[in-house]
Amino acid sequence: MKWISHFGLFLVLILFVARCTKPRTVPEHIVLAKVGSRTITIDDFIRRAEYSIRPDYCRQANYIHKKIVLNSLIAEKLTALDVENSLNIQNKIQFQAYLTGRKEQAMRQCYYADLFHYKTDVADEDINLAFSLAGRRIQANFMHLPNEDVARKTRHLLENGVSIDSVYEYFGEGEIPKRDISWFDREQEEIHQALFTNDQKKGNVLGPIRTEEGTYLIMIVIGWADKPALTAADQQQRHDDVIERLVEKKAKKAYLSWVAEIMAGKSFDLNPQVFQTYSERAADHYIQTDSARQAALNQALWEQPMVVDQPKTVPGQGKPQLNEKMVLFSYVGEQWSIERFHTLLKKHPLVFRKRKMNRSEFPAQLRLAIADLLRDEEITKECYRSGIDDHWSIGLNVELWQDAYFSMQFLDRIQKTGSGNTQDQRLDMLNPIIDSLQAVYSDQIEIDMDAFEAIELTATDMMVTQRGVPYPIMVPSFPILTTDSRLDYGSNSKFDD
Repeated sequence: MKWISHFGLFLVLILFVARCTKPRTVPEHIVLAKVGSRTITIDDFIRRAEYSIRPDYCRQANYIHKKIVLNSLIAEKLTALDVENSLNIQNKIQFQAYLTGRKEQAMRQCYYADLFHYKTDVADEDINLAFSLAGRRIQANFMHLPNEDVARKTRHLLENGVSIDSVYEYFGEGEIPKRDISWFDREQEEIHQALFTNDQKKGNVLGPIRTEEGTYLIMIVIGWADKPALTAADQQQRHDDVIERLVEKKAKKAYLSWVAEIMAGKSFDLNPQVFQTYSERAADHYIQTDSARQAALNQALWEQPMVVDQPKTVPGQGKPQLNEKMVLFSYVGEQWSIERFHTLLKKHPLVFRKRKMNRSEFPAQLRLAIADLLRDEEITKECYRSGIDDHWSIGLNVELWQDAYFSMQFLDRIQKTGSGNTQDQRLDMLNPIIDSLQAVYSDQIEIDMDAFEAIELTATDMMVTQRGVPYPIMVPSFPILTTDSRLDYGSNSKFDD
């Protein structure tokens, strides 16, 4: 099994503003507010406001709306504190597994940032070469072919005068796939290297390139356009962006080499009879209609962001029968039953390399997803050995998702009492409740007003997600709890030493 052909690129600089080798206590200069034992960092405030959709009543960039945002995040902490001791969920297996999964994903990202990204430098000649191509957008035809032999024969035909239209008739219907790709697009590295060279020519046939999904790609260059950076400010911005991208690419390469080392000698073998039946039934869960997939996404974003695509037990009562004691695969000499596999999935949902697939492709994609899951487990073990789980940013990440869930439980309780059907009706009920909580906890709330005044928000709606990770949603949905814009708590000053 090839373990590292796929790499979920982490948005490291968004997730972590500090290196993971810094002290385990939260640095005071990044703290915006304290609510009892809870902490809201400056970065938390910005990401919750900018990387999720805010409601209309606090969507703008003005000072009043900024205060409503802060009050909403404080209200989320207050409601979490209010229900924490009364909710009997701390020991629920699924919830704890979810928090463990969130924690371990953050650990892997932090490890990558600290051990690879921050330690990467790039040479001036590489920067200059990349800068000369960074304004380029290339248009090319793309042909995905089932295996390397077919791909090589296809390239031979194209290079010997056979038109792409004639070749494509054998492999597809409709128009030949065409794409525009810029230098900054995050394509597979082999694709990027093939396209962006100084000696590129119109009509060049590139490939075959083995893709992360297991197909083979042939590209035919149609043409390109270069957009120069004209002003000094544009040139400096492009220069900075080029360096950031080159560092990212070089760090990724080093990371993949490290992953290859820790996976050396490890393999897993599927139990073919059990796997065939399991994959047929699992396909019913993972291959959904567009409407079902959108409904699941909406639930994840707005209703229950704590639970994202948690796998079900093996569905169906047809023949042949399956039970969770059956061995699904073996890994490094140990047998993995379906039950053990499902236990792991509770904290690490499967990540499929191919986002859209048909049923005939599913068994192969499931096999790759299992391989990637086992790889992540080995990376996680290295993270624990490094002690990175004790870093303050990991604890705050877990606290963020835990409190968002607790706050939702608070909302569920209120809504069961009849809070109205519209957002305005719910807020009319919630505003006095939040006011009362603010009064109860006022002396436990502290705000660094200097830090708050320095923050600038935008009015741009944005939903930020990651690819290639078990939990793709960056931050919980914005807490719709209060429209209050007053900051009249017990302490609105810099924190005491």
